[in-house]
Amino acid sequence: MSFVDTFFNNYGKDTTGGSSGSYVNKVYLGAAGSKKVALKRGRQTINVPADKTLTTTEAKRQYLTDETLRNSWSTALRKNGITADPIQARAIWDLSVDGASDWYATSNGQQKVTPYQYLNWYASGSKKGTKKPSIPTRQIYEVTDEEIDADVNDIALKKLGRELQDADRSAEWYKDLVKGINKLYQSGVVTSVSEVKNPQTGKMEKVVRQTPGFSKEEISQKITTAVELADPESLERNRRIQNTRWLLSQGGRG
Repeated sequence: MSFVDTFFNNYGKDTTGGSSGSYVNKVYLGAAGSKKVALKRGRQTINVPADKTLTTTEAKRQYLTDETLRNSWSTALRKNGITADPIQARAIWDLSVDGASDWYATSNGQQKVTPYQYLNWYASGSKKGTKKPSIPTRQIYEVTDEEIDADVNDIALKKLGRELQDADRSAEWYKDLVKGINKLYQSGVVTSVSEVKNPQTGKMEKVVRQTPGFSKEEISQKITTAVELADPESLERNRRIQNTRWLLSQGGRG
């Protein structure tokens, strides 16, 4: 089994258990020079080392927006003898960010492991023939309640002709809706890598399969159903308004 297969198959556990404090979901990316800190007594300031950290979500997003980072990561993969296509390279980055974050968070910031160092450790262990059970990777989407609220508000405006009110947000239907959407996002996307023979070429190929636990369309339909059931009067009124606008656009014919 190749390193890429081993990497994907061996890393999939939830590694955030037991961590606490401000280090949770943060990843250490290296030293960033120094910063001035004022002492509590007197006016003296001292220089202390500064660390560069991002949230795991920010680090994964930066990979897509920073070409220099992608090139640097490709170089790191090659140095470790890893051949990966763009999809695999990105997935290995995401998993290395999660792995490095686990060391940083569970040690309360004492173990400053970068994604590059985590990759080196894992590659070194793989080359020594370390065997672990096959475990698929699950990538979880991190979404805030504010982002969900914005999606619900957009559909409410479209279907009901009005924005959400405080009374809506305190209602049970809204609370249940947010919980349900969060549950869908938590189902994430399961990624697995396997080697299969191409029936046309007869050669072995790596196949990356991603199985999403949800779809945007499913979430949109869930929101639509909830807002329509929550306020049928506004729904009917908005339909009449839209129908009237359509008739007027047709010159009153109908």
